[in-house]
Amino acid sequence: MKKNSICKFIVSGLLLAFPLGMFAQRVSCEQPWSVRMAESEMIRCPESWQLDFQPKLKWDYCHGLELQSMLDVYDRYGDKKFYDYALAYADTMVNNDGTIKMYKREEFSLDRINSGKFIFRIYEQTKDEKYKKALALMRSQLDDHPRNADGGFWHKKVYPNQVWLDGIYMGAPFYAEYAFRNNRVNDYADVINQFLMAARHTYDPKTDLFRHACDVSRTERWADPVTGQSKHSWGRAMGWYAMAFVDALDFIPEHEAGRDSMLMVLNQLAAMVKRVQDAKTGLWYQVLDKSGEKGNYLESSCSTMFVYTLFKAVRKGYIDRSYLDVAIKGYKGILDNFIEVDKDGVVSITRACAVAGLGGKNYRSGDYDYYINETIRSNDPKAVGPFILASLEWERLQEVKKNSTQTQWNRNIVVSRDGTGDYRTLTEAMEGIRAFMDYKVTVFVKNGIYKEKVIVPSWIENVEFVGESVENTVITYDDHANINKMGTFRTYTVKVEGNGITFKNLTIENNAARLGQAVALHTEGDRLVFINCRLLGNQDTVYTGVADTRLCFLNCYIEGTTDFIFGPSTALFEGCTIHSKTNSYVTAASTPAHIAVGYVFKKCKLTAASGVDKVYLGRPWRPYAATVFIDCELGKHICPAGWDNWRNPGNEKTARYAEYGSTGEGASVDGRVNWARQLTKKEAAKYDDMKYIFGMCSDWSPL
Repeated sequence: MKKNSICKFIVSGLLLAFPLGMFAQRVSCEQPWSVRMAESEMIRCPESWQLDFQPKLKWDYCHGLELQSMLDVYDRYGDKKFYDYALAYADTMVNNDGTIKMYKREEFSLDRINSGKFIFRIYEQTKDEKYKKALALMRSQLDDHPRNADGGFWHKKVYPNQVWLDGIYMGAPFYAEYAFRNNRVNDYADVINQFLMAARHTYDPKTDLFRHACDVSRTERWADPVTGQSKHSWGRAMGWYAMAFVDALDFIPEHEAGRDSMLMVLNQLAAMVKRVQDAKTGLWYQVLDKSGEKGNYLESSCSTMFVYTLFKAVRKGYIDRSYLDVAIKGYKGILDNFIEVDKDGVVSITRACAVAGLGGKNYRSGDYDYYINETIRSNDPKAVGPFILASLEWERLQEVKKNSTQTQWNRNIVVSRDGTGDYRTLTEAMEGIRAFMDYKVTVFVKNGIYKEKVIVPSWIENVEFVGESVENTVITYDDHANINKMGTFRTYTVKVEGNGITFKNLTIENNAARLGQAVALHTEGDRLVFINCRLLGNQDTVYTGVADTRLCFLNCYIEGTTDFIFGPSTALFEGCTIHSKTNSYVTAASTPAHIAVGYVFKKCKLTAASGVDKVYLGRPWRPYAATVFIDCELGKHICPAGWDNWRNPGNEKTARYAEYGSTGEGASVDGRVNWARQLTKKEAAKYDDMKYIFGMCSDWSPL
């Protein structure tokens, strides 16, 4: 087995310079394979720029592939060291102005685009504008990238007229994700065309496989003079192509024209993969159209890529569930034939082709002898990254199997990202709660970043979700209204449909950039209580979505920009901090005319970010909006008028806005609009009675 000599040399030097105890050089065999491999790579290459055997900085697709997989490990298990490892590379390579070290746009190489995919997630977490600029820079390359007459991108400027299956993976998933995140809906047709174009050019009906590449001009020596195709079906080229489908489809809307054609090609590809799988080992050969022939060998990068693709495609419903057997056989074959573990638990994956291509300065003919004689090495990132991805899919499958065999309904459930609880995600935990039970269930959520869209369905009642700590138990997502015309009401991070639900000591966050409405908490259930929670976002942070429902927020922190508490519900906010991030409006109630009480703020503190000095307490989303502030501390950012009519004087006759007993620089009533009321002491006292506040159904008191 060939060793990663560069990284081993670096590690050896560090061990001589520093005490051994400073480094976590052992990998626990008790951890999942995805974590074990990720930790092993970090031991081999302590600095993330050293990945792919690099002695110096390089911006290339291998770094993006591995770091994307490590971010997936972080998302799954919550260990921040994986995020920090990816962030270190991003911070090293991306300059403050958004330019990227070692990236040359004018080279027009699709290989340089792939690493942009993990930058989306770095920007999502950091909100550092340099990453947004870097993403825009890479996206701009596609505007000017050379193309063939049918719109297909050249693989590189130095490879004119050539379509390589590798290049679809390098460019198309980034292209799709950029379109998704930036509401560039007209780009989807071009993304889809890249997949279908590649299928047309590279499909070989004689072998029923896709060839490595096609020279549309038919001038290269490696190209067939009639079809322009290369001579063979290289395993990894088809692996790249397969992964590109399942990764890009995440971001292409289901209704998009041509998406169904992509799924047809993906199903065709899955059938190919199944047909050429080695019956004995479950693996795949370096040269697929010569499987089993002399000199050919079972190769790890294509095998891991195929297994990842099949696992994910089955999970997403893109291909028939019968392919799960093919994926499982392949995954077990990988573990049995390619994975080695040393005495310290460090995991290696063997038998990966280092590189293969066509043409170039040292001309590569693409014949059979060429492919089987390229260098074979261990721990090649093109095997490591897909192995981590395949392992994550396998581990997810084991969780599903575990949860499906549950026979007892627990009254106490633990959710933990590190796998030490009953479930790893809140979404999975919902499956462990019995529908319409008449007893209380407590779900204890351990510290971690839970990146998921959570729905508490209508059949779940009487459940209390308790975070380990409000600062460190975070449920987050990043949808916003302008992603594929999503609209406000599908952007939630947490949606509560069930009744009698309580959340304590946790954070619910919509982490989207300020690109449109982005709901963190969406409520539809009745008798919902939020205690000591942080509700974080920008525009439309909290949507109280259904009239005649009763909500209570106690000692919570709620932040946002515009209308960040809005909707028709009756809601009491007591002892809360309400923080404005921009000059705008705090509330936008839409209370129905027949409901006496809408939003009630008692003993709350209204604060603002630095420089914010003109905030209104509310404006009526619907004519009969009802909102009162009682005994609150109003900061100087609250403007003298207090209330706004939403550009409609008619709302002044119907809106029900009132205040009583508030203090602070923003509490003066001298400049208040004359259509908002100042309550009397007797009127204000009514709001001490829960039956008055929740008068539409007076059988519930949250306190």
